[in-house]
Amino acid sequence: MMSAVDWQAWARRFEGSAAPDDFVALFAPGGTFCDPVTPSTTDVRAVAEHTETMFPDWRQTVTRIRGGEDWAFFEWIGEGTYRGPGAEDGPGIPVRLEGATVVEVDATGLVTRWRDYLDTSVAINQVTAGLQAAGGADGARVDVDDLADDWGAHFADEPQV
Repeated sequence: MMSAVDWQAWARRFEGSAAPDDFVALFAPGGTFCDPVTPSTTDVRAVAEHTETMFPDWRQTVTRIRGGEDWAFFEWIGEGTYRGPGAEDGPGIPVRLEGATVVEVDATGLVTRWRDYLDTSVAINQVTAGLQAAGGADGARVDVDDLADDWGAHFADEPQV
């Protein structure tokens, strides 16, 4: 069966989602988002705003996308400047990640379910190295639990879905 969604055009729209409003516009009402540090949530705006706070210049490029009528799988490269805990001042820390995402969409191509898959240790290692190079973190590693706690605190009032 041919897909009703033009997945190449969808990928370009996603890549152009530079602001939280743009990302939110990809989702159907009640659509859920989940990644390794974000529990499944319908508060997509909060996810986008929190990401913008930590990576104000975050951009993703879709390197491959395949889909069906109401689903797609895509691989991506994300790049941005980390401005989260420990890097609020100064130039920030460049971070580059690779990951994959599975989305389910409604009949109009709006996301009803989004799930990211990525190795969080890649970001942790880059942030840790950047903090150490800048003289921060006193040689300590950034703990994935600390970053997860930061996200968890952000979504503390959001019910799990």
